[in-house]
Amino acid sequence: MNEVTVFIRSMRFLGTQIVSYPMLWQIRQFWPGCRLRVVAQDDVGRHYLSLPWVDEFIQADTFMENYRALGRRTDMMLVLHFASDKYGAVAMLRRPRARLGFHNGRITDFIWTHAHRKDFSEYMGLANMRLLAAYRQFDPERCARSSMQALAELRETTPDPADIVFMPGGGAGDYKRWPIESYVALADLLRERFGSGMRFAFVLGPDEAREHDWLAGLGRADFQLVMSRPVAEIAHLALGARLVVANDCGPSHLAQFACVPYVGVFHESNREWFWARSYAAEVFPADGSFDIAKVDPDDVLAACERVLATR
Repeated sequence: MNEVTVFIRSMRFLGTQIVSYPMLWQIRQFWPGCRLRVVAQDDVGRHYLSLPWVDEFIQADTFMENYRALGRRTDMMLVLHFASDKYGAVAMLRRPRARLGFHNGRITDFIWTHAHRKDFSEYMGLANMRLLAAYRQFDPERCARSSMQALAELRETTPDPADIVFMPGGGAGDYKRWPIESYVALADLLRERFGSGMRFAFVLGPDEAREHDWLAGLGRADFQLVMSRPVAEIAHLALGARLVVANDCGPSHLAQFACVPYVGVFHESNREWFWARSYAAEVFPADGSFDIAKVDPDDVLAACERVLATR
């Protein structure tokens, strides 16, 4: 392949960008000399141009903008959109040699030379990798972890290592946030279960300023507060962790791609954002209330024990 163009399903949330990182990394491994172009509707180029395996970013929204972005020299187009026929129509007009897209009952499904059926119970990051694997097979877990190792190598500073990494973010709203007090209660339970020498890191962003100040006020020597740090540093922290516990948030995908024992806390089961594996568990309110605050730290501890027992 001399030129590969990937149409990203972009949204304003960080997680929607991160779930494409391993697939983009794998393209570079398959074709080291290719020109890899990312096209997105939104102004999210900074998330991709910071990756050494991406050469170009184009923001395109209208049909004609996407048509021009594909380019006549593209050998492969890979489309992560699964709801719009716009990209299938572009593929019909440009006709690059390899055309990869999701089958989802659309009029233009027939245009793809290689396809993966869209399943809303499949983790989105895994689905993106499986779409590329429809053209050329590879191991998704090995790809995911290797891409995080490559990302971690880009860090300019290195956070202190931690046994347990907590990710209490939730930029989409409070309904996704397990209370910070519950995370601290879980930390105490984990210390009782696995020893008082355990070290904890809290990954926090700009939306977690209140949580940061509250945690800092506790003055706990076993807590490291990792505030508003680059994704390369967060990836490094996750790769070295014994366990990660996270809300549904952008950094949670770095942890899932790191392929370490993982527990996701949700207001309801959502397999599109959770990679189900033997060493991963999801926890949501037992009473079916959709109130994440009602998730009991003891239930999360039990999930932690289950995933840790696999390693």
